[in-house]
Amino acid sequence: MTDFQQLVYTRLQSLPRDFVISAGDFGDITKDEALSHVKANDEIGQIIIAIDREYFNALKSGELYAHLSH
Repeated sequence: MTDFQQLVYTRLQSLPRDFVISAGDFGDITKDEALSHVKANDEIGQIIIAIDREYFNALKSGELYAHLSH
């Protein structure tokens, strides 16, 4: 696993057992399914990783909280 893939995997592990991700055309994905997809780095795993990358980039740039200062 890449470092970022491992970070996403670890973040998912910290979620509650009954956590479900709504993944559009893929339907609902359980926490365990999400972990499997991220570990396999398959299509769904890559989507989850890309979403987390966008979130972390927005967090790092300050864009995520920019609206709070207005």
